[in-house]
Amino acid sequence: IALNKTCRYCPDCDLLIVHQDEIEHLLATLFASHSPEDIGNDYLVVGTLDRSKWRQGVKEPLQSPDTIENLHDFKETWEVEVDPGGWRPAE
Repeated sequence: IALNKTCRYCPDCDLLIVHQDEIEHLLATLFASHSPEDIGNDYLVVGTLDRSKWRQGVKEPLQSPDTIENLHDFKETWEVEVDPGGWRPAE
């Protein structure tokens, strides 16, 4: 699935940043009408497509080899969790 999702980008780190809940909202919306039984299953985000290729895929669906050829896969992924800070009991 190629989502039309724009993410934040840090040029200093060469890092794309997206919140998990944003991706999951888009997936849930998409699957709600097509296959609701797939909502909540595991998924993997593998990379990005150039916007021009994405637009082309909207007009005429890209075949798998064409999609893979134009996929910019991620070199690595990071999962970041926020620590809200504050006072806590020492454990």
